[in-house]
Amino acid sequence: MSSLSVVIPIYNVQEYLVECLDSLIKSMKLTKHKNEINVILVNDGTKDNSGEIAKEYSSTHNFKYVEKTNGGLGDARNFGLKYVASEYVAFIDSDDKISEDFFSKIFRALEGKPDLVIFDWYDYLEEEDKFDKVVKGIENPDHLWTVQPSAWNKVYKRTLFEEIKFPKGKVYEDVGTIYKLLSKVEVYSYVESPLYIYRKGRQNSLLTTISPKINDIYDVLEDTYFYYCNTIDENIKIKEGLGYQYIKLLMWSNMYRQLKFYKLKYLFFYKKMKYTRSLIYEKFPDWNESKFLHENSHFLRERFGENYLTSIDNMGKNLFSTTFTLGRLILRNMGRK
Repeated sequence: MSSLSVVIPIYNVQEYLVECLDSLIKSMKLTKHKNEINVILVNDGTKDNSGEIAKEYSSTHNFKYVEKTNGGLGDARNFGLKYVASEYVAFIDSDDKISEDFFSKIFRALEGKPDLVIFDWYDYLEEEDKFDKVVKGIENPDHLWTVQPSAWNKVYKRTLFEEIKFPKGKVYEDVGTIYKLLSKVEVYSYVESPLYIYRKGRQNSLLTTISPKINDIYDVLEDTYFYYCNTIDENIKIKEGLGYQYIKLLMWSNMYRQLKFYKLKYLFFYKKMKYTRSLIYEKFPDWNESKFLHENSHFLRERFGENYLTSIDNMGKNLFSTTFTLGRLILRNMGRK
């Protein structure tokens, strides 16, 4: 039977940590594989009472507790990986929760000895105290490159991390890691069930705080592209898959974050999107012919409309087309979470 380690980085989450760990314990009690589960709590230099809470749980439930100086989420995950002796590893963010059937369904998936297990999750809206929707962990189960970049909706064979680590100090550390790992995945399993509860829109979380750190997305994507630079022109699947993620990440979520960051400084926003468009054309000149883009068009069609290729191409093309397209997108997506 496969063994599983769970790494939980902890930093300033005293309001959420008990709920997170209680969900873990409850799921462990409901699986016959409790003895194959090892929990590693990584205190990433937290400044609140999270460390004391983690210590208490570690002593009561035989979890491993380790401490380090603060280095960010990616660095804490890398630190936790040093203590993983199990065949498989999962990551849980300490302000989130897992479902009651998390471990029972994960161990069932591990029976096939996959390199990677992918599963769905619930978006939980904290301000409204309700579940928003189920998010698919992979857009098209037939195409691995359509997997979501989140580190926490997956279980990994530990050996995947022998050469690849999470980047330190980057906001988009998941993006800078997951799409590199795909090069090593031969067999994957998809559990079409929401096994994770993601606390969306938590105040002061990294992705809800709009700052210059949003530009880390360019750094981690560039680093990923460089990782594949010697093979990308020969491997059409990698080239189209990475190109698809460049489009999806830079021209949608990043575009809206840039708009929020620049606010009334619209010309700066336009220049950023002009740079983004030129970056995509430089690396993927035939991006609009990508098989991934067309076969998984529902994501972009839902957001950009039926003429999604034209809308994407217009963003950053010139000042008029950018303004016109942006106005139409705002009206189309008004109210979208």
